[in-house]
Amino acid sequence: MAWAGRGFWAFLDQGLFSGANFLINILLARWLPPEEYGAFAVALSVFYLLAGLHTAVLTEPMVVFGVGKYRERFREYLEILLFGHWAISMVISLVLGILAFTIYWLGSLIMAKALAGLALAVPFLLFFWFTRRVSYVADSIRLSRLPTIASGLNLVVVTGGMLLLNNFQVLSSFSALTFQAVSALVASSTILFFFGPAPQKRVLLRRITLKPVLLDHWRYGRWAIAETVTYAISNQSQPLLISLLLGLKESGAWAAIGSLYRPISLFMQAWGLVLLPTFARWVHQGTEERRVEKRTLILAGIFAAATALYSLIITADSPSLLNWLFKGKYTNHWVLVPLMGLASVSAVMTQAFLIKIKASQNLSRLPLIWGISAILMITVSVPLMRLLGLPGAAIGYALGYALSAWLAFHQMHTGARSMERK
Repeated sequence: MAWAGRGFWAFLDQGLFSGANFLINILLARWLPPEEYGAFAVALSVFYLLAGLHTAVLTEPMVVFGVGKYRERFREYLEILLFGHWAISMVISLVLGILAFTIYWLGSLIMAKALAGLALAVPFLLFFWFTRRVSYVADSIRLSRLPTIASGLNLVVVTGGMLLLNNFQVLSSFSALTFQAVSALVASSTILFFFGPAPQKRVLLRRITLKPVLLDHWRYGRWAIAETVTYAISNQSQPLLISLLLGLKESGAWAAIGSLYRPISLFMQAWGLVLLPTFARWVHQGTEERRVEKRTLILAGIFAAATALYSLIITADSPSLLNWLFKGKYTNHWVLVPLMGLASVSAVMTQAFLIKIKASQNLSRLPLIWGISAILMITVSVPLMRLLGLPGAAIGYALGYALSAWLAFHQMHTGARSMERK
């Protein structure tokens, strides 16, 4: 029942969180010129890469170690991680600021504005992503409700902010990103406020120090970082390649169509919030590998079927849907909808298999999965883009994810067999 309760609140939280992201992308795609929305989409791709690195060194190790090694001293552990968050975020902001100035100097004002907004927003956006995961590590139904409250607040604030910015005719990629940062800070502060201070213990235990935490996160995170880099090349390289080969306007079209599938990816993240610590507990408690693998296959099948159904629904009359959502700007790209649907089915299956691999801490396998699929995706996508334009990019995208799903299943299966032999 506790698992189901956390699942319910995680699902509701991610619905509100994904609702905010979905609305932002739809509104910006409707209101901004295609070139500026394309710059926003490229900046968003950069953000997802940075968020992946941040997750690799801080959040995912916290999910695994927070329910195991540091469970009894979690709040002390959290203090160290919060310090790490702000240190990493400040460095990222500085690098993005320098990059924005360089691109401005090279003559691309639209792209420079988007990156400058991202430089200001990154610490607070990542802070919100991080604090939402904190409550799912704590073994408490009460605390698992906090992200839902915060995501609901974020939805109200950020949607209202976008409407105001547009009403006063000051909406741009820069203002949209900076206002998202304000909303994220309000929401994440709400989580930490209700999370409360660490309770006083009568028994004095030796305080957690920085060195063992760094070592644990390095041992886990070094492979997670390698996974993030290869995943970014596999996934986020498409918007960047499109902007280079086809232009910012086409990047805007790719992002607009892709926003229709954002609810799917964020839905998977919602279940990841619950499933990764749950699978980590099963592994930590010595649950039989064959049983854990069977549960993973069932989940992968459910997620794939749900994604396929969603794709069929939005593909059925996609030209009319795109015309209504984006005021006719991207209707001629309707063929991307079913192609991205095929990629999404493979993507959710991949994510389900990766949860099992990560819970077993077999992280050395992850860079191989994304690295091979990235090579295929880029090798196929570049010539297909030159030949077919955006549909070529979508075909390469779908083939890359199909390969990643097969590789992830193979690595999960072989890893489970090797652990059973031990």
